[in-house]
Amino acid sequence: MSIDYRSIESPGLLVYPDIVEKNISYVLGLVDGDTSRLRPHIKTHKTQEVNEMMMRAGIYKFKCATIAEAELLALSQAKDVLLSMQATGTTLARFINLIQNYPATRFSCLIDDENAAAEIQKISKHHELHIDLFVDLNVGMNRTGILPENALGLIQFIDSASNLHLKGLHAYDGHVRDENIETRKEHAEKDLKSFRNLVNELNRDVELVVGGTPSFLVHCLHPTYVCSPGTFVFFDAGYATLFPENSLDFAVELIARIISKPSPSTICLDLGHKSVAAENPIHNRVRFIDHPEWSLLSQSEEHGIVEVGNQKHIQVGQVIRMIPYHICPTVALHQSLQVIENEKFTGLWEVKARNRKITI
Repeated sequence: MSIDYRSIESPGLLVYPDIVEKNISYVLGLVDGDTSRLRPHIKTHKTQEVNEMMMRAGIYKFKCATIAEAELLALSQAKDVLLSMQATGTTLARFINLIQNYPATRFSCLIDDENAAAEIQKISKHHELHIDLFVDLNVGMNRTGILPENALGLIQFIDSASNLHLKGLHAYDGHVRDENIETRKEHAEKDLKSFRNLVNELNRDVELVVGGTPSFLVHCLHPTYVCSPGTFVFFDAGYATLFPENSLDFAVELIARIISKPSPSTICLDLGHKSVAAENPIHNRVRFIDHPEWSLLSQSEEHGIVEVGNQKHIQVGQVIRMIPYHICPTVALHQSLQVIENEKFTGLWEVKARNRKITI
C-alpha cells in the first residue's frame, strides 16, 4: 500500500469506494440481480454516498434503525424505507413528521405490541394518514418481536384498524452466526419454522423481510424472502469467518499513529475507545493488517497500548492499519470517512446519520 498519509487524519477511517461497489455487486449476484429481494440496512455506513451507490445499482428498498437514518434515506430520494424499530413516544411523533415532510418516500415501521399499534392508529387517524406496518417476529434472538404463534391477534387488530396496513412480516435472526455454513443453514431453518407456519396460516401476499448479513447466505436461497443485510457494504473482522474467501472484502480500514513507545515491547497508538467499538473484549476489537501477531492490551479514552514484541524497528509517527472487529458502531464514532481512490486521498464522506437527528 503506497498511500501518502501526510494529509490523512488519525485516528480515522479510510473507505475504498471500489470495494464497496464490489460488495454490493456480490450481494446482488446472490439474488440473481433481483433488487426487489433486497432491503439493505444502512446502520453500518450511515452515509448518503453509499445510499446512492446502492440506488445506482437498482436497489430501491431499505431498512434503518433511527429516524436520522430514515431521513437520510429520504434525502437520498429512496422510494421505500422500513424503520426497524417499534415507533413509540417522541419517535412516533418524529416518524409522523417524516411521512409528512417526505411524501416521495414510502415509510413503514415495525410493530409487535397491540397497545403500540393502537397508539399508531390513533395518531395516524388524527393526521389523516395511513401507516404501513411490518409485524416484528421473535425467531430466537429474544431482543424484540412477538412469537410467531402469538401474532395472529395483532395482525387481526391491524386489519381492523382504519388507518393501519399490514405490509409485511419481519424476522431478524442476528443470533445465527454458526461458522460452518451447513450448521448455519440448519440453525436458521430450525429457528424460522414457526415463522413459516405463520406465513402459511396467514396465506396472504405480504413482504417477508428476513435476516441480516450472517444469515444472508441462507435466506438468499429462498425466492420469497426479502433479505436485509447491512454490514456487507463495509464488512468487518467479526463476520470475516462467515463468508467464503474472495466474496466480501474489507472496504473500510481504521488507521492510527504511533504516539509513544512506553516500554521495550509495547507501543501507544492514538486509538482510544472513542475511536473503535469497545463492546468486545480488549483483544477482540481490531485486527492489525500488517502485523497479525500484535495484540491490543488496553485502551483509555484516546490511547491504545499494543504488545508488539520488539519495537526497536518501529518509529513514532508511523501509521498503523487495522480492521475493526465490529464496523457498525465504529463508523458511528467518526464524523467522516476519508475516501481513498487509486491509493490517493480524494475527499470525505460525512457520516450524516451518526447523530440521532438531522432535521426531524
